[in-house]
Amino acid sequence: MLKKYKDDQEFYSLVGIKPQTLYKMLEILKIAESKQKYYGGRKNKIVIEERLLMTLEYWKDYSSYIVIAKKYNISHTSCIHNIFWIENILIKSGIFNLPGKKDLTKNKGTNNNLLAIDANETPIERIKKKLKLLFSGKKKHHSLKSQIIIDISNGKIISTAFCFGSIHDFKLLLKSKTFIHPEKQVFVDSGYQGIQNIHKNTFLPFKKSKYNQLTPIQKEYNKTLSKIRIKIEHVFAKLKRFKILSLKYRNKIRRFALRFNLIAGIYNFELP
Repeated sequence: MLKKYKDDQEFYSLVGIKPQTLYKMLEILKIAESKQKYYGGRKNKIVIEERLLMTLEYWKDYSSYIVIAKKYNISHTSCIHNIFWIENILIKSGIFNLPGKKDLTKNKGTNNNLLAIDANETPIERIKKKLKLLFSGKKKHHSLKSQIIIDISNGKIISTAFCFGSIHDFKLLLKSKTFIHPEKQVFVDSGYQGIQNIHKNTFLPFKKSKYNQLTPIQKEYNKTLSKIRIKIEHVFAKLKRFKILSLKYRNKIRRFALRFNLIAGIYNFELP
């Protein structure tokens, strides 16, 4: 399966995951397919390896279903069903699940008590329903907002939350009902003004205004804070190597969270 690729680095660049992750996915999918055959059903036209590569290609390049279907010589509907099946099996396996909000309530010691929170927007196509809810005044387009909380010490994504583009970052944190252990230090950007009221051990940057210029000490503080928070920006960059999370999202909104969480789980799985 990997013979057509020069080396592991080339495979990672083209497909978006490491070969070890691919083999683990295949193991999960083959077990699921064997159970499906046991209960009966029509045989699939393409083998499980090609179906998995088709799904990864869809995430990585975000081509249309029709383009991918033509490449694999299957129907448009069959392409959709295959990708959905792969996604559902992988997320149900539990291997690529995130630790979740319960992990934030635990005190794991000094080295694992540094958290960063940030939100990112993915543009979507303009739809007739819920126009005001989906429109982001900040980005000036319709979008879905994704929030992640990471452990700064290792870059691991702990939990996620989602909302429409019009909702403020801090309001999204409140709506997600996320409780963080008081001993944990949280680093956020200026979009989370007010978080000190619910978590005192939080570090925010000083804001510059027309009548309030920053002092040299405040500038140095902001610079130090940015160096710590850059970790979460790098995590978003790695997630966005799958263009399905960075380009304009064309699919059903209700499936966006599943795909984001699955890709985030794969990112965690590949961490050293």
